[in-house]
Amino acid sequence: MGSRRKRSPWPLALLFRLTVVTAAVALVMSYISVYINPSSTSIPLYFGLYFIPLVFINLFVLLLGILRRSGAVWITFVALLPSVLFAELFVRWGDVNVSTEGEPLKICTYNVGTFTQGQKKERDFNIQGISKFIKEEDPHVVCFQEFYIKDTSEIEGILRQYPHRYYHLFGTKSSRQFGNITYSKYPITNQGKLVFKGSTNLCIYTDVQFRNKTLRIYNTHLESHSISFTALVKKMRESRNVTDEIYEVHDRMAGTFRKRAQQVDSIVAHSSNSSHPAIICGDLNDTPMSYTYNKLTNDKKDSFRQSGKGFSATYSLFWPLLRIDYILYPSPIWSLSHKTPRIRFSDHYPVVTELIIP
Repeated sequence: MGSRRKRSPWPLALLFRLTVVTAAVALVMSYISVYINPSSTSIPLYFGLYFIPLVFINLFVLLLGILRRSGAVWITFVALLPSVLFAELFVRWGDVNVSTEGEPLKICTYNVGTFTQGQKKERDFNIQGISKFIKEEDPHVVCFQEFYIKDTSEIEGILRQYPHRYYHLFGTKSSRQFGNITYSKYPITNQGKLVFKGSTNLCIYTDVQFRNKTLRIYNTHLESHSISFTALVKKMRESRNVTDEIYEVHDRMAGTFRKRAQQVDSIVAHSSNSSHPAIICGDLNDTPMSYTYNKLTNDKKDSFRQSGKGFSATYSLFWPLLRIDYILYPSPIWSLSHKTPRIRFSDHYPVVTELIIP
């Protein structure tokens, strides 16, 4: 007669089941977060932000459940199934359907981190490195966010090979200026800006005369969480009430989610009224598991999902987890190539794509 498998003590079995259910619910909430407007509630959006860690937690729970032969493991398995559909938002290995119908337009978007957030914190070094990179890539249009200068006379000395440019910069207490700037090798026939109330984030747009067509290019930098994780850890060490610190951070993040949703809604409304095809580039400060991404890609395609390879992360400090910089475009435009070169002149990586304009 075969020996019966020894059961775990009931408190341990109960704890494991609670872990299974909690992890599964958290992952399901991350799926839901894509469709929730933060103006109504921001709670699901936290789970969307932690989508990748939640997937790994559930995979670990699944493995542990199989080893324990737990009957609750089916809950984790079912919760993980939809993650397969969302995986292509973060990693891609497919081929590109090549077509020669149309003219190629190469675009680069790059949050340059005020030229001081790279591996080497020297401003001139990073400016030279970024300028060399742009010269080698030779895109037709360049969109910079967090562009930072002492005064506007410096602009002439950066990327001289681009005769057409438009920018909007905010002043600082130190009399320096920062904001967004778009460079183009093709004529800019119209330009403007969307300035967001109570924020130094913004979106500028330029109508670029490309061959015999006009394209509207939005250079976007949406609200960031502005949280220094190093400072947060230090603060939590010094604080007697760690819970209060966590609540404070999440309250600040909730406010950011709401601001970003309003900013996205204004861009969507503005671009939908454009008589020209609208290409949206920039630092959205949100992952693909978000209301921001879902709203902007409702009628647009994502260059990474069409022609990217491997991991798509653009924020260097948490590579390969965070993809927050994008190039989005409407049909029938399509992407021939997409890459995020891992150069260290900013805390972001640039995004470069070659679009085919029919």
